[in-house]
Amino acid sequence: MRIIFTFTLFLFLPFTALADETITIYVKESNYLTSNSKVKLTFSELEGKLKTLNVSTVILDVDYCAGPETLANAYLAIANAKPMLKDIKLNLSGSHKKSKCKNT
Repeated sequence: MRIIFTFTLFLFLPFTALADETITIYVKESNYLTSNSKVKLTFSELEGKLKTLNVSTVILDVDYCAGPETLANAYLAIANAKPMLKDIKLNLSGSHKKSKCKNT
């Protein structure tokens, strides 16, 4: 009887995986790129894209040329689109030695 009850219980339980999905946002000098996309996004486009994705972790890869306002707007887009994220990680990239910054 115990085996039948256990088997029946497993049949009625949903078998969904709770995967922690991660997206990388590349913060450039005046725009944003996401994960493997080559399409440049504005602040509002980034916010709209984040609303459509099911992610729990965001990695911000900030370029050397990115200004403080661009980085602040990335955080604002994340806060507006996904207020219940598990984690936001910050990575820095680029170098001043081979800088091709236009606004700096």
